[in-house]
Amino acid sequence: MKSIKFLMLIVAITSATSSYSQKGNKIDIDRVRSHKIAFITNKLNLTAKEAQVFWPVYNAHDKLMSEYRRDEINAVKMVVKDPERPYLSKKNFDNISEDEAKKIYRIVTDLRNKTHQEKQNYMSKLTTILSYKKILKLQASEREFRKELFRKLKQTRRRP
Repeated sequence: MKSIKFLMLIVAITSATSSYSQKGNKIDIDRVRSHKIAFITNKLNLTAKEAQVFWPVYNAHDKLMSEYRRDEINAVKMVVKDPERPYLSKKNFDNISEDEAKKIYRIVTDLRNKTHQEKQNYMSKLTTILSYKKILKLQASEREFRKELFRKLKQTRRRP
């Protein structure tokens, strides 16, 4: 059984190499998500019952966190006066008024508080679904997947 899962992981990672190639500057997010699901499922060794309860909670949390990240980026992008400069450039912040800075600060702080609250709620939900050991494995698996993804993206960008 473990050898089948290991083989599935190898196939997923091997096919991921070609699926992470960029089309223009776009990444196929659906493929990345499907590989992430396969990766995490394999690492956690979820039972059918656990998976049935876990994935809706995980996906809802992931979607909400993505929305919060997008909102925070959009709030900071309000600073951009010159599209040629990176939006987090110090020069962009030097060119805004104190009122604009205060507004952005409040938006970002509010979003970070919401993010923190969501993470607490998510972790408390996870404790009712998974063992603490599997929760720790989940966190490690997410980090490992991100590292693998960034490594593959870096490789594809280096290719001519």
